[in-house]
Amino acid sequence: MIFDDISFHDSQIIQVTENPKENTLDFLIDFPTNWEENIFENKTLRFSDVIFYKVDEIPFDGLPAILDIIDLGEIKKVFGIGRNQIETLRRKVEIQTNAGNRIIEFSNCNFVE
Repeated sequence: MIFDDISFHDSQIIQVTENPKENTLDFLIDFPTNWEENIFENKTLRFSDVIFYKVDEIPFDGLPAILDIIDLGEIKKVFGIGRNQIETLRRKVEIQTNAGNRIIEFSNCNFVE
């Protein structure tokens, strides 16, 4: 998983865009690419097959900065009943920011161009 290989600490969340047709959530972040020279670049972190997104943050002056991303494991959800029942298996993460927390349930996450 991308969160095991990359540190997102100090990345600022510039914008979050939901695409309901594609079931994606795009985080435009100011991502540190060179810590020694304090160089940051805008990158898009895309969460695919999103079934849940919750923001639990305080009113904040400025852009929230990511402190940590905690992998909460896989979850199984059941939608509908009987013949209309659908089961999904998703990954759940908590994005901890200096303003609070965000929870996302999704199937895949990666950087996009």
